[in-house]
Amino acid sequence: MNKIQKIVFLLFSLSLMMIGNKVKAQYDLGIYSLRLVPQTNLSNPAFMPGYKYHFGFPALSSVYAGLGNSGARYNQIFTKTGDSLSLDTKSILKNIKNGNNVNFRIANQWLNAGMRWRKFYFSLSASDIIDVNSFYSKSIVSLAIEGNAAHVGETIDAKPLELKALHYREYALGAAYDFNDRWNFGIKAKLLFGKTAINSEKSNLSLTTTNDYYYLNVKSDVLINTSVPGAKKDSTAVGIGEYMFYGSNFGMGLDLGATFKLNSEWNFSASVLDLGYISYDRWLKSYSSKADFTYKGIGFNQFDGLNEAQSKALLQHIRDSIVDLFQINESVNKFVVPLTAKIYLGASYQLSDKETLGALVRVELFKGILRPSFTASYYRQLNTHFGVTANYSIINRSYLNLGLGFVANFEPLQVYFVTDNLYGIAFADQTRYANFHFGINFIIPNNTTRRTMIKL
Repeated sequence: MNKIQKIVFLLFSLSLMMIGNKVKAQYDLGIYSLRLVPQTNLSNPAFMPGYKYHFGFPALSSVYAGLGNSGARYNQIFTKTGDSLSLDTKSILKNIKNGNNVNFRIANQWLNAGMRWRKFYFSLSASDIIDVNSFYSKSIVSLAIEGNAAHVGETIDAKPLELKALHYREYALGAAYDFNDRWNFGIKAKLLFGKTAINSEKSNLSLTTTNDYYYLNVKSDVLINTSVPGAKKDSTAVGIGEYMFYGSNFGMGLDLGATFKLNSEWNFSASVLDLGYISYDRWLKSYSSKADFTYKGIGFNQFDGLNEAQSKALLQHIRDSIVDLFQINESVNKFVVPLTAKIYLGASYQLSDKETLGALVRVELFKGILRPSFTASYYRQLNTHFGVTANYSIINRSYLNLGLGFVANFEPLQVYFVTDNLYGIAFADQTRYANFHFGINFIIPNNTTRRTMIKL
């Protein structure tokens, strides 16, 4: 094979790995190719920046936000008529699948710094992370829209029905080691402090519509654990200082990574991130429901002759009655939430001194569900100051995600920006995925690596 054939084969092979999978929302894929940026070690702790020191601009060294949805897009959910919006139920049912997810992530590094010492590169950071992941089934949406008359004699299993919403502080210390001319290894240890958590530990729910009278038989076995400020015993409000800096809800995490240089052209990398957990022991409240009942519905003639206040009161009574049927119990229990583990597998091919092609497979493990994605990238160093990247990703059952990014180095100042879907930023209502990542660093290169590409 010639060079171009090797590249095509690599990208085609990795693409085939993704076909037929339920591709879900993934985050921060494009920055993997911006190796001049120290924050690439967020995806692989073995990456070694070509600098003697780097310091992140406080609160602006790494700012990330991303939103993903594998079901119906915003413009498929709502129809605009004049100045008003209305639900398009037919479009919703048409554009959702058996398993759908909605998730978003916001991550901000308050502090970030690193230094090279002999064959090591040490880094440390402090970050706040908001990570929300949820799954829902098409059957439960269909029941809500069509009613149970369309499902007579059927048993609807609400699975997958999952939720994990976390806000936590992360203090990380990393070390990358230049083992030899071919291998680099990296490790990053993290101390975690949970701020807020809502986690579905059990979410078993089935609904059966009977053949006679269309009654609804419901079985539930649900447990949702929460740690939310405001659940204090003395009922006093939680101040922002206490929320942000109190050291409860302790956890630990670990990132592992390696890179391998096959020759002057081919480089490979692998990493496993967020192996760990957070144990919650403050602001606790758990909600459980283990019930088996038949719901006979309501008659609309109950509202005949009632005024607005009476109708509202009756509606509230009906809601309370349904809640009572589910036998929801509240308790205070400590609980543990595992982090959402991630695997990165990457390969790059050096086309020239200034150009690199790359391919990346990323897999997330969320409550036993694998969520893969694929990205192909092209990086070019335009001159001593500017580098640009373009990437293509398969994300969220969508095959048209084109991203762009750049890094600008004017020593000691570095500015970078990258997105996995440029169209999604401009027209978020028409896409299933949108994200961006930018930051500002101060860089002090070694004399031997000044204004050069970093060592992979």
